[in-house]
Amino acid sequence: MPLPLLVGLGVGLAGAIGKAIGRGKANKQMDTLLAKNPAYSENPLAKQRLGLAQTLLNARMPGAVAVERNLFTNQATQLNRLDRGATDASQALAAAAGIGAQTDTSLNQLGINEAQDYQRRLANLSDAQQGVIMEGDKVFQDKTRRYNDEFAVRGAQQQNRQNTWGDISNFGFSFANMAAQNPGMFGGQTNGGISRMANPTQGLMRTGNFGIGNLPQPSVPNLPNAYRPITPYQRPPMNFMFNG
Repeated sequence: MPLPLLVGLGVGLAGAIGKAIGRGKANKQMDTLLAKNPAYSENPLAKQRLGLAQTLLNARMPGAVAVERNLFTNQATQLNRLDRGATDASQALAAAAGIGAQTDTSLNQLGINEAQDYQRRLANLSDAQQGVIMEGDKVFQDKTRRYNDEFAVRGAQQQNRQNTWGDISNFGFSFANMAAQNPGMFGGQTNGGISRMANPTQGLMRTGNFGIGNLPQPSVPNLPNAYRPITPYQRPPMNFMFNG
């Protein structure tokens, strides 16, 4: 085999092997990175906040009990003083009605304040619920991201494997094409067992008895007997043996 063909064959084979090794290492590295791909974990504070908001919603406004107790204590104190210092029954009744009305007004204001505070606590509960929902969405989105990452990695690995097999196939076809274009690279044996000789007069040899009676032989100068034409009259059977 000529040296340039050997060099080209060796370089091509080394390149194919090198690319196959490199792709194999790349696939292993992608497996390692995929195993280390972090997963998002739901923040536990979101559910804790939700539980606290639910507890506060079912309770009264902070300080409402103390305000209510003070109102009733103040009312009782004023009525006690009125009872000890009153000199006229009608005046005492009028003063007591005023004290009661004042207490009712304070209680109504306390109720308004508690209703407003309930709406605030209800909004906090809604925010806490939304926070838990958002955490669930983050977990789902992260699962989707990890799936897409794995899909991309597996696709890249499969492409590497296909490229490796493609290189092997291309190398095989190139080698076969080179062998077809250089039939003597494997010892000179060619199609059908017939050798292409440097001298075209030595390619095909004929053996056997070629006597054809008294028929005249045409005169063909400067040609060996193997290539001397035979007249079409009474052509004898011939055996052919090929040089390999």
